[in-house]
Amino acid sequence: MKARIAIFVAIAVIAAIVFLGLGVRRTELAPSWLAAPLAAPRTSGELVVLTLRGPTTTQLLSTGTGQESDAQTGFEHDLATMFATELGFAVRFRVMPSYAKLLQQLEANRGHLAAAGLAPTPELRQKFAFGPGYKTTQFQLVYRSADKRPRNIGDIGSRSLAIIAETPAHDMARELTGRTPNLVLEVLPHEATADDLLRALDAKQADFALVDTFGFAVAKRLHPELSAAFNVGREAKVAWAFSNAADFDLQQSAVRFFEKIRTNGSLNRLIDRYYGHINRIQPIDSEVLLEKTQSELPKLKPFFHEAQQLTGIDWRILAAVGYQESHWDALATSPTGVRGLMMLTEDTADRMKVQNRLDAKQSIVGGAKYIALLRDTVPARIPEPDRTWLALAAYNQGYGHLEDARILTARMGLNADTWLDVRKAYPKLRDPEFFETVKHGYCRGDEAVQFVENIRNYTDMLNRLEKPFESDLIGDSRLDDAAQLHERRRGKR
Repeated sequence: MKARIAIFVAIAVIAAIVFLGLGVRRTELAPSWLAAPLAAPRTSGELVVLTLRGPTTTQLLSTGTGQESDAQTGFEHDLATMFATELGFAVRFRVMPSYAKLLQQLEANRGHLAAAGLAPTPELRQKFAFGPGYKTTQFQLVYRSADKRPRNIGDIGSRSLAIIAETPAHDMARELTGRTPNLVLEVLPHEATADDLLRALDAKQADFALVDTFGFAVAKRLHPELSAAFNVGREAKVAWAFSNAADFDLQQSAVRFFEKIRTNGSLNRLIDRYYGHINRIQPIDSEVLLEKTQSELPKLKPFFHEAQQLTGIDWRILAAVGYQESHWDALATSPTGVRGLMMLTEDTADRMKVQNRLDAKQSIVGGAKYIALLRDTVPARIPEPDRTWLALAAYNQGYGHLEDARILTARMGLNADTWLDVRKAYPKLRDPEFFETVKHGYCRGDEAVQFVENIRNYTDMLNRLEKPFESDLIGDSRLDDAAQLHERRRGKR
């Protein structure tokens, strides 16, 4: 009898485990006593990072031909990858569907750290250890620019405030209701994004939205009719959160890592890559681009796609260049003689075999070929995206002036292989104190900087508005002349 009872109990336990196991596969959430312990990176050789999908954290990366891949990009993604590489570990990202799920998984020790733009509140510090702060954030009250701007929380009255459920903004909103009891909270589902908040505000589903500074800075380019009224709450340092089960050595390694990348400039370069250009665009610029993506871009897409096939440059970068040059006007002409959608000089058009600069297809393909040539001329040791930004500066003011700007950058004790530093030197090429000391002399270097920064913004916007084009890079006899010109230039260097 006792034996049969023991067998029954064993079967019941196994059945319960199987049942819960099915739930684990479905939800990816297992009770802590069922989940296998997460081995330390030094044991497994793998750093497991929890993160969120979004433009300030991690998102799918386009391949060089415009195809979406399983690869990731984004500020938090790149920062965590740098950390893993520094320690000699592989890295695996687990993208969580919501902020609440991310904290739940970290608390359950399903990741070594969370890299998701977290601000260490007193409540979070009770649950997790935090690494060094690496950027500063704050909440902003966002409103429709056409409405009267509120001066403080008291001006909100009984109107509605949109926030995302179970996030720090939700906690902040609860505090605000203590001071403004008539405030109505419009709570979006916990998987909503900053874009969703701003769309709700656009659609007048709420009167205001509470968004962090980085989230709004990135998203507002697609919502130019919205503005920040004022900051809410105190500034906070963003930092990585570590599971309490994570070994202390990993946390100390993070301290040393951040000290190193602050000292060598890697952190500033990464911040500039993702955020350095976002405040350089005016709302009117965003409004016009959004309108022209509907009215002009559709008929030009096939030409940009063909240009991508020929050069391997993502069509959205090429479209951003075309927009910056002419607002996608095939008949554009400047007083200096540059013409067409890509605003080619007569000399460049001849080199790229463009017979009619006012023909949209010829202009786009010719401009793309010239950008590819310039990018190939930039030293191969320079990684992306700096290589492309430098090539675009050369497209605007000429390759010789790019080399002069890089020489000045080196003289300033800065890194001539990064756009972050080269753009600091470019404006000096207007000053005889500097341009008389370099080979190619005077140039409007400040215009090159503005040109590239605008294209960075337009590319970001198009990446979020338009799908990548799936193509294979193809050979084409039309590139032969460009290739020969490239070889001649390399021979002169």
